[in-house]
Amino acid sequence: MNPVQPTDPRPRAARSISRRTFLQILGAGAGMGLLAGCAPSTPAPSEPPAAPQAPAEPEQPASWEGGFLRPGGNPKRGGTLRTAFGVTTASFDLHQGGAAHVLCHMYNNLVRRNLVDGLRSVVPDLAESWEVSEDGKTYTFTLREGVKFHDGEPFSADDVVATFNRIINPPEGIISQFKNEFAMVESVEAVDARTVRFTLSAPRAYFVDLLAGTAFGIYSKKTLEEHNYDLREVIAPGTGAFRYVEYKTAEKWVLERNPDYWDSELPYIDTLEMLHVPAWSDRGTAVLTGQADMSWNVAFETWTEGENRPDIVQVNKLANFGAYWVLFNTKQPPFDDPRVRRAIHLAVSRQNLIKAFATQEQINLTRWVPYGDPYATPPEVIAQLPGYREDKTEDIETARGLLAEAGFADGITGVELLAASGPQAELLAPAFQDMLLRNLNIQADIRIIERSLLGQEEQAGNFQMVLDTYGHSISDISPRANLWWRTGGSQNWGGYSNPEFDALLDQIDNETDVETRRDLIAQAQDLLDQDPPWFLIGYTFHLPMWRNTVKGLALDNRAFAEWGRIETVWLDV
Repeated sequence: MNPVQPTDPRPRAARSISRRTFLQILGAGAGMGLLAGCAPSTPAPSEPPAAPQAPAEPEQPASWEGGFLRPGGNPKRGGTLRTAFGVTTASFDLHQGGAAHVLCHMYNNLVRRNLVDGLRSVVPDLAESWEVSEDGKTYTFTLREGVKFHDGEPFSADDVVATFNRIINPPEGIISQFKNEFAMVESVEAVDARTVRFTLSAPRAYFVDLLAGTAFGIYSKKTLEEHNYDLREVIAPGTGAFRYVEYKTAEKWVLERNPDYWDSELPYIDTLEMLHVPAWSDRGTAVLTGQADMSWNVAFETWTEGENRPDIVQVNKLANFGAYWVLFNTKQPPFDDPRVRRAIHLAVSRQNLIKAFATQEQINLTRWVPYGDPYATPPEVIAQLPGYREDKTEDIETARGLLAEAGFADGITGVELLAASGPQAELLAPAFQDMLLRNLNIQADIRIIERSLLGQEEQAGNFQMVLDTYGHSISDISPRANLWWRTGGSQNWGGYSNPEFDALLDQIDNETDVETRRDLIAQAQDLLDQDPPWFLIGYTFHLPMWRNTVKGLALDNRAFAEWGRIETVWLDV
């Protein structure tokens, strides 16, 4: 089987929306109420059904048998699982901006999170076991035997080495989005065909957790070499539970069961069909009406409806390590001036933005460390801090003074806010735009493009401000800060640079004492509040919904949100 080269999914025209159009859409009364902060924090729940509904039977306990994932109950074979969420991708390369939640089903990692215990543990994947040296700097992985890629090529340690060397030391022309996450790795070497050794410059307690992220699938060395290490236009063969069948741009992906999968018990379903449903409300509707079997995240309104229909669907609310934010291009005026960025940090109400989006997704009032992380600032403390507090009187006065110091006493004109089409552009972007104008006299035009194109614009630096959402597979601040806020970080698209922050991050990365690390992280968050690289709106909860026939994923027992692999799923039909 040769690597598949499908039709380029990307060309799309841009369009724009004005603040006036936004207010017309909402209606003058609704718009002013929203922006004044008078709307309820969450929408009123829909009316419950007239008759009591019988909930689904709880799933039987899952197991971990001989190094293999095994769901509970008596799994049935066959059928097609249909999912509903956005499935466009700017690239087919997991490590160069490809949509991992779509592509990951065709690949395996070295290790992965345990699907059958609610992602609470990390378990073997292509590595059947691993050992860590006493000093915490050497990780030795023993690989499974008999694994093959979808094109029939045997899997070996050379593939692991080629994959991670490309991430850590990308060849010319390769944009490794995760380079800085693995900056602590000094070497990756094949000890023999079934053994790989990672040597770190310093211990990282989260290293195995990091390897379990959905984006870190293993590619074939042969395929990488055949394509000069650039797989952006190629759906490369993996070792995963599903094989590529079809991709129709902005419509769906179709994958089929891999009959040669190294775990002969899995997968149970015959076909995975991922439908492109970008609107959250449409996702929930698709599940409720049976057009889809599950969605990782639906609109709050349809989630509430699903909560009242336990006879057909189940729902959950999961902490998510992703946030909404407005990224500043710090290489260009006026956002090269930290006083301008801090003024926006102070003057724009996060509470109003959270309310503006309440029908779609729950955004939490957070700082730079995600909600639920042991180093996160408590919510009651955040609510009293400048920039985060609800009463903006003092913050707006301070912000206007900062703009005057920066030479913008009369405000700023001619700046652009880039956003992806969908609810973010329809609700968050105009609300942000309105508060910039009312509180700081900053006049911003909104430019809207397709979601799959947003990352390309960010990488190219074609923006002044961009509204986006980005997450991470673990809650610890170190890997995300090295990607996003360190000088030269591999996803630091805004060009942010603060040597004092870099020095603090070095200490955070290497500190093992919990309380000392807590103090360093607090200092780092204070610094980011004073010199913000982004306007951080807040980290979120995700709202999955699935039909009662969907079993084997422990969706009712997950510790947090992960848009990831599903090979243990089975359909009780």
